[in-house]
Order: sequence, then structure tokens, then C-alpha cells
Amino acid sequence: MPKFKLLLLVFVAFLLVETGVLAQVKLEGGPYIGISWYNGDLNPNKQFYQIQPAFGGIVRYSVNDRIAFRGGALLAGMSGSYPQKNVYLPESSEEAYHFNREVLDLTALLEVNFFSFDHPTNKESIFTPYFTLGIGSVFYKRYTEDNGNHNEKPTFVLSLPFGAGVKWKVNDWMNLGAEWTLRKTFVDDLDVVGHENAVNASNPLGFQKTSSTHNNDWYSVVGVYATFNLYSRRDKCRDGF
Repeated sequence: MPKFKLLLLVFVAFLLVETGVLAQVKLEGGPYIGISWYNGDLNPNKQFYQIQPAFGGIVRYSVNDRIAFRGGALLAGMSGSYPQKNVYLPESSEEAYHFNREVLDLTALLEVNFFSFDHPTNKESIFTPYFTLGIGSVFYKRYTEDNGNHNEKPTFVLSLPFGAGVKWKVNDWMNLGAEWTLRKTFVDDLDVVGHENAVNASNPLGFQKTSSTHNNDWYSVVGVYATFNLYSRRDKCRDGF
């Protein structure tokens, strides 16, 4: 809970930032498309591993030329398999295992621009890198066993998304962007699915007995997006002139 309170305070602090210059408040939205992959017991550290499609949409609220808030919804795929090079699971013996699933990814993000972007009095502020962080939720079908019955229960879990990207103002009504974001989840069963060949389908191959550094599942999304202005207005000058 202290981490969440700190994150909330950071969000509020940025909301209260006074820029001291002419600012422009804008609401924009558009499609997002990319690729996603999984890191966990079956893939401790490889990037761009068994990539799957990811697609959805985002809505961005720009407070000023440095700060924006964003919401997004994506369908992201992930998969994994065993055995593979440099991965050893103690209870695996010679047994093969694989999984393939989709998750619904919901995020609320803070964007901080490195450069002034889309400033109303600076026509050259058309490009910037940025970093982003926030809070999110992952919706997926959790595999469970109850009295010998195998079920998949729809479940929401917490995630902490963060990453970096770049964006470019094409014209007065359209922006393009590209980014790489990671999601830390607080579960260890995104890679657990019903599998007829698994010795113990609720914990195949002894997943939870691996190194503690691999006990939580992560996934990454690399994508591109286009946003279109839905609404804009100019604030009054705040420096008194």
C-alpha cells in the first residue's frame, strides 16, 4: 500500500504543476497496434520471445507541453514452451509443456516529455521522447482445480506498467508515436493453462520452485499508435502578462 500511496502523490503533484506559460489542454485518441511477449518461468530474460499480436486503443489528455495522462485498452497475446536452451525446471524430467493465451490489458499512465511538445506558441515543438509509468489491470482466465474439476475463472489482477517512447506531431490534428512498455504483474500463473500432458496442471513442471527472481510473471508490449484531436482549448496566460 505505501507504494500505491506514493504513486498517487506523484500523480497529484504533476496535476498541480504550474507551467508559467501559455498552455494547451487537449484530448486525443486513436488506435494502437504492436507485438507482445512474456517473461517468467519459461522465459526468464529473453526479449522478443515468441511474439504475439497486440492491438487496441488509447486516449490521451495533455495538461501542458510536458505532462499528459493516458488511458488504454489492449488485447495482448503471449506464449511459451519447454524445454528450451538455458532454462531448467527441476520437476520437468523430459516432459514438454507449452501455453498460449490472450489477456485484456487496461492501463492509466502518466507521460512526461523530455522536450516541449505541441506548445501553442512554438511551432518547432513537434517531436519528443518521453517516459511513462502508471497503474493497470490484467484480465485473464485463471486455470484452477477444484475437487478434481478443471476450470478457467475470469480474473482481474494488478499490474505496474512503465516504459519509454517517442511521439511526433504530424499536423494540427494528428500525432504518431512508438513505444516499449513493460508490465510487472503480481501473479505467477499467466503461463499456467490446462494441459493434457502436464503432470500437475495447476503447477506444471514445478514452476513455483524456481528461483525467487522468476516468481512473478511479466510481459512487454512494443507498439505504434496514431492519435487524433478530439477536443482542445487554450488556457489563459498564467504569468500575468
